[in-house]
Amino acid sequence: MESAETNLVNKQVAYDWVRVQLPTDRLTYTDYIKTISGLNRITDNPVRTVEIVTAAICQAKAFGYSSEWVQSEIKLEAQAEAAGDRVNWLLAILQHAGADDEALDQYNERINRFQTNG
Repeated sequence: MESAETNLVNKQVAYDWVRVQLPTDRLTYTDYIKTISGLNRITDNPVRTVEIVTAAICQAKAFGYSSEWVQSEIKLEAQAEAAGDRVNWLLAILQHAGADDEALDQYNERINRFQTNG
């Protein structure tokens, strides 16, 4: 069970996500809360959770991506956090996808996610 402080952080980050007004076909505030809560359970660190979500939202704004993209990238970052080695996790995804231009572009976006967030 999440603490009251963690729930408050999750709600604030979800609210920040909503305020950005990224395009979405189906996601609701409740979906945002579930996605953020899932990430927070894996990181066990509200500060790290906020960093990941904020970085994904910033990239979505910069590149014109949807909230569904943000949700997908948060889930990927959760997997990387669980794996414990983000760079090798991203390399494994790249190798599995093949090294075409689209996969390389996606890898570069992901590897630079936190540099672009400041």
